Amino acid sequence: MIGESFAVLRKDKKLVLFPILSGMSTLAIAAMYFLPLFHMGVLEQYKAYRTVDPTVYAWLFLWYCTNYFVIIFFNCALAACAQIRFGGGEPTIGAGMAQAGWKIPSILMWAVVASTVGIILHAIEERSSWLGKIVSATLGIAWAMATYLIVPVLIFEDDGVFGSIQRSGELLRQTWGEQIVSGFGFGLPSLLLAVPGILLGMVGFKLHPLGFLIAVPYFLLLSAVMSAVRGIFTVALYRYATAGEAPAGFSCSSFKEAFVDKPSRY
Repeated sequence: MIGESFAVLRKDKKLVLFPILSGMSTLAIAAMYFLPLFHMGVLEQYKAYRTVDPTVYAWLFLWYCTNYFVIIFFNCALAACAQIRFGGGEPTIGAGMAQAGWKIPSILMWAVVASTVGIILHAIEERSSWLGKIVSATLGIAWAMATYLIVPVLIFEDDGVFGSIQRSGELLRQTWGEQIVSGFGFGLPSLLLAVPGILLGMVGFKLHPLGFLIAVPYFLLLSAVMSAVRGIFTVALYRYATAGEAPAGFSCSSFKEAFVDKPSRY
């Protein structure tokens, strides 16, 4: 299924532009939020007194939400293009951006919810004992699983944010096996594809202390490709969960083999 996702990306290489645009946008937003803090001397204040003005935390939360919004927006645009491809159409960057644009209110609300949950889980982990860290990690995994299909649900359905969360959870229960397989499956391909970059960095470092930087473009491209592949796979899984049929480019047997039958209650 991961290989089939790569095959779809090879047919529509332009889809990798969405993760690239997302990464560039998040860097620009980070600069927009953190440069003012730097000029205000907030970092020096924290180093000296280990405290900052409460308004700074509000500013950082706003940055967190904005960052989430940008990432989700481009993920939705990628999902829209994947849906067009699976439907037999010819996706374009403009079409994906336009469809995501229609969902900006829902994307914004989801960014706020996701940011809030992320901060709460992080606070539990940071301020708790080892038991609290385990609880936080468990809740984090459950939240990530329950919202695994939130992007295609947001972009293709009209249930609102909280309805989309519930809908994603319902689809999770229907396709539990695929979710588990995909969660473990993307790690190994990413690791294998990272090997050439590691070797390139090692060779560069032997030639010059800063020579390892030659591998940076490779890892940035790898990150964009894997993000695009994961987005394609998510839409394919959504289509299978909602329609019961494998989308174009995927074999139905792959989904059936990945599905884990749940034992009957009776």
